[in-house]
Amino acid sequence: MNKLKELWVKLKGIKNFEIILALVIIAIVVIIYSIVSSVGAKEVTEETGLEERLEEILSEIDGAGEVNVMITYATTPNKITATETDTHSTTTNASGTETTTVTTTTEPVMQGSEAVILGEKMPEIVGVLVVADGAKDVKVQLRLREAVATVLGIKSNSIQILSRRAV
Repeated sequence: MNKLKELWVKLKGIKNFEIILALVIIAIVVIIYSIVSSVGAKEVTEETGLEERLEEILSEIDGAGEVNVMITYATTPNKITATETDTHSTTTNASGTETTTVTTTTEPVMQGSEAVILGEKMPEIVGVLVVADGAKDVKVQLRLREAVATVLGIKSNSIQILSRRAV
C-alpha cells in the first residue's frame, strides 16, 4: 500500500500531470468508441455499399450529374446458418402390427458459442429513390430508371427519380 502512495506522489510531482492524465483518458474513450462504432458500421456498410456503388455508376450517365440513391428493403438481411439434420427411426411390433416412427431434427452447427454462418441473403428491394442533378430532363430520367431496374432486377414502377433542388 505504501508503494502505491509513493507512486501516486511521484506521479503528482510530474509537471502537467493532470493534463497528461486527461489525454490518456480521452485516448481510451476514443479507442473504445471506435471499436463500438466499427461493429455497427459493418451492418450499415453491407446495406449502404450497394447504394454507394449505384450512386457512383449512375453519376457516370450522360447528363445525370451528382446522384444520391436510397434503397428500401422489405426486411433486414437474413443470415444463412449451417445446419445438420439428424433422423431417427424406431420400429415397434405390437401384436403383429409393425409401426415405424421417423423423427427428424435440424440444429445449427455451432463453433464455440456461435452458429456457423454460411452467408447472407439480402431481402427483397421494395423501392428505390434516386435524386439527380440532371433529372429534370426526361431522357436522363429514363436512362436512370432503366439502369436502376437492370442493376437491381426490379420493376421500374418501384423506382422514383427526382431532380435535386436548386441551392
